[in-house]
Amino acid sequence: MRRYAQLILFVVLSALFGCNGQQAVNPLLAQAESLLTDDPRAALALLDSIAYPQPFLKGKGAASGSNQSPLLQEGKGEAALYALLRTQAEYKCYITPETDSLIRIATDYYGTPRRKNYHAALAWYTLGCVYSDWHDDAAAVEAYLTAKPLFPDTLNRYYILCNQNLGIHYLNRRMYRQSLVALTACRSGAERIGDSATVAFADYHAALAHLYRQEYTQAQALLERVQANPKATALAQNTVWLQLAKIALYQHKDCTRARYYLHLNEAGEPDSTTLGANYSLRGDICCELQQPDSAYYWYRRSLACQSELFTECWNYHQLAELAPRLGLTDSVPAYVRRYTLLADSVRYVERQSEVSEAYSRQQVEESRRALTRHNVRILLIVIALALFSALLAGIGFLLRDRRRKTQYLRLQEELQQNRRESLNIPEEDQAELRRRKLDICCRMFRRTPSARLLLGRTATTNTALSFSAAERTQILSDITTSFIDIMLDVKNEVPQISEQELLLCAFSALRSPSQAVAECLILSPTTLRTRKFRLKEKLPAELFELFFEETPSNINS
Repeated sequence: MRRYAQLILFVVLSALFGCNGQQAVNPLLAQAESLLTDDPRAALALLDSIAYPQPFLKGKGAASGSNQSPLLQEGKGEAALYALLRTQAEYKCYITPETDSLIRIATDYYGTPRRKNYHAALAWYTLGCVYSDWHDDAAAVEAYLTAKPLFPDTLNRYYILCNQNLGIHYLNRRMYRQSLVALTACRSGAERIGDSATVAFADYHAALAHLYRQEYTQAQALLERVQANPKATALAQNTVWLQLAKIALYQHKDCTRARYYLHLNEAGEPDSTTLGANYSLRGDICCELQQPDSAYYWYRRSLACQSELFTECWNYHQLAELAPRLGLTDSVPAYVRRYTLLADSVRYVERQSEVSEAYSRQQVEESRRALTRHNVRILLIVIALALFSALLAGIGFLLRDRRRKTQYLRLQEELQQNRRESLNIPEEDQAELRRRKLDICCRMFRRTPSARLLLGRTATTNTALSFSAAERTQILSDITTSFIDIMLDVKNEVPQISEQELLLCAFSALRSPSQAVAECLILSPTTLRTRKFRLKEKLPAELFELFFEETPSNINS
């Protein structure tokens, strides 16, 4: 941070006062640039020998006025080149910068010229590398897209790596089509310059894109190509076994071969804490083999490892499914809550809007350049406020939705308890049990989005109701989901009852107005009365009273 502060201070002072009689560093910067590709550590050591860049003056005693302008511009140019070379050297030496202020000196100086310019392209590419290290997909994609049209030569190694990094960021956001286009361009360029290592890297990530799209044949062909590439890194060679295990399991259901591939992968990884994806896949294999105890063990072991967000989310999903089968019903709510939170995080991480927006903005770059800095600043403030407001609204919605889901799950547990009791309850107590089940179903419906749509509207309006087709479909779907248990009981006792008549029973249990029922079922009031009369003849007296004549106090609570 101190070195970056010195550099920024130097640029400001040189712009204000000029610099006189300083030692020329242009040869050192040129030498560092020549070392950057083949020996980045030597380049970084050379840059470390420069306290900070100073302008190379062709003469002493710079005059004031117009004669200072070229000198000041030359000083800024050296500062920008130093910032560019140092950031790129640190990136190649795996040193992650704490701020983007240094490379921003280069991008501010070089800008986005109309003509192709290698240093401008490299500056924006390096800025993308900084954001890639920070895992900021949206900012990195925007920087890489800015750099691409500035490269004078498409066979330049940095242009090829620009496509490679774009493909990886698109893959992170599940933008598979854009990812494959970028990785194909990367592979083509790397193949033309004879860079087999980059070819293997592009093949591996293209295989992942096909794998996530369930295009297993294409994915397997690319993974085998990586294995056959002698320049593929040991890491890429090892992780290929994990991806082949996925293909063996998900496409061919070949659990034996999948386990064999996982064994090869684990044999090449000495650190077991990084094998979370392997253990999770072993859990999937056990599920496929109908071995719930073993599957539960592997999912739990995967949680103890360093796993990516999607793997951890999947583990909790599977644990929530397996726990009831193993008699661990007390653990289900915790697993479900954790899964819900992680699923929201996965959707947030994989959101495509920011990357798509960056991609679209690049297509209209010419018009964006016409905006003044003042207008850009105002626009960014508005966007920040809008995003902040949207974030607050999203948090409120998620909290409300989480509370609703928790209550809904509690009712489902109560309904499951009711089912278990029904297996041992005497015949004379079945009526009371059925009334309790109906009460739970009514309360479950009131936790759905359709409850406010149906009951709230009918309670606050005296005019004729009119539901849209989508609203009717949503209401009927939520009623069917909420009342499925009591509907199955009625269907078992009265097999000749129709689906529409079952819905009419549910509407009646909810004490919905006849006008709303007729609107949802698309029936006239006369037809509705006729259906109710027929149900009185079709249903046993006890069932008819349960739906149409009783008014328990807790049904509408």
